[in-house]
Amino acid sequence: MQVTALRIDSLHDDQLELARLVSSRAVEQWGEQQPTEIVGLDPSIDSALQRVARFARSEAPVMITGETGTGKELFARAVYLLSSRLGSPFLSINCAQYQEGQLIASELFGHRRGSFTGAVADHKGIFETADGGVVFLDEVGELSLPTQAMLLRLLGEGEIIPVGETRCRRVDVRVVVATNRDLKQMVEDGRFRADLYYRLRQLHLRLPPLRERGQDWQLILQHHLRRLRSTRRVSKRFSEAAMSLLQSYSWPGNVREVRGLVDTGFHLSEGEIIEPADFMESLEELCRVRQMQAIPLLSASAGLYERLVGREGTFWTLVHEPYLDRELKRTEVRDVIKQGLGQTRGSYKKLLELFGVAPEDYLKLMDFLRHHKLKPED
Repeated sequence: MQVTALRIDSLHDDQLELARLVSSRAVEQWGEQQPTEIVGLDPSIDSALQRVARFARSEAPVMITGETGTGKELFARAVYLLSSRLGSPFLSINCAQYQEGQLIASELFGHRRGSFTGAVADHKGIFETADGGVVFLDEVGELSLPTQAMLLRLLGEGEIIPVGETRCRRVDVRVVVATNRDLKQMVEDGRFRADLYYRLRQLHLRLPPLRERGQDWQLILQHHLRRLRSTRRVSKRFSEAAMSLLQSYSWPGNVREVRGLVDTGFHLSEGEIIEPADFMESLEELCRVRQMQAIPLLSASAGLYERLVGREGTFWTLVHEPYLDRELKRTEVRDVIKQGLGQTRGSYKKLLELFGVAPEDYLKLMDFLRHHKLKPED
C-alpha cells in the first residue's frame, strides 16, 4: 500500500487550523513521499472537514459515499489522523479487486492452511494485522453476502473467524468504508445485508462531486500544475482557450480527472502554453462540452455517414477537419470509411463521388487515410 500525506489548501480561515493539524500529522506518520492535496473554497469542503473532526472522536464505523475520484480514501485517512488511534496501523483494501468471495474473506479475516485450494500456509488477515488501528474498506458494496456476515460479526462482537477455522479471535479495529454505489438500493435488491447497512452508516460523510463545488476545479488545476512545475522545473500554463473550454466541463471523474488532465496536458504540450489539443482526448465528456459551446461535433453513431452522403458537407468539412481538431475519434472515422466501402464494394475511386471528394484530391484522401491509419483494414 502506498501511503500518502494529506495537504489541504485554500480553505476558509475557520478550517485552516484543522487542515494544518491533519497535514502535519500525515507527514509525521507517513513522510512526504507523495503528497495528496484537498484544494477548495466551496463550503462543502469545510463541512466535510468539520464532520471528519467529529467522527474522529467516535469509535463507530464511518461510511464515506461519493462518486469515483472525489477523495474518499483521503478523508478516511483524515479520520484516522485526527483519532486516538494515530500511531497504530492504518490499512486499506479495495474490495472490488477480489472477484471470488473466498479470496476477499481470506484477505480480510485470514485463513488456515489447507482451508481451500492454494492455501499452502496460515495467513493473517487485514483485520488481525491492523489490531488497534483503522481498516479502510473501499468499494464495500462489492463484498459477497457471506463476507458481509463476517464483517457484521466483527462490528458487533469484535470477533473474526479465519477461513477454515472454528475458533473466534478477538480484534480491536475501527472500520471506515467507502462506496460509490447505492447501498440502500442494493439492500432492497437483496444484494447487501440490511443489518450491515444500518450498522455501517451510523456516521455518514457524503463527498460532493466536483461539478457541485463551483470553481474549485480551477484551484485544483492550478495547484496541481504548480506542483508539476516545481518537480519538473518546467514553466507551463493553460491557455485562455483551454480554460474557457474547461469552464463548461462537468468533470465526471472529479478531482482525479482534473489531476489526470493536468498531467496529460503538461507532458503532451510542446511549448510553454497548454492548448486544448494537448488534452482533449482525455476528456470523458467531449461530446457534451462541444455541444454546450455550440461547436459542431460529429460522430458516426450520430449520423455522420448519412450527413456525408446526403451532401450536408464535404468529406473535408465533415470528417477531415473535425478529426484533425480531435473532435472525432479514429474509430468513428474508420466506421464511416467502412460504411462507404461497403456501398462501393471496396472501391476507393467510387468513394470519392460518394463522399463529395474531387477526383484531383484522390491522392490527398489516400495519404490522409494512410498517414493516420484510418483505413478499415489497418
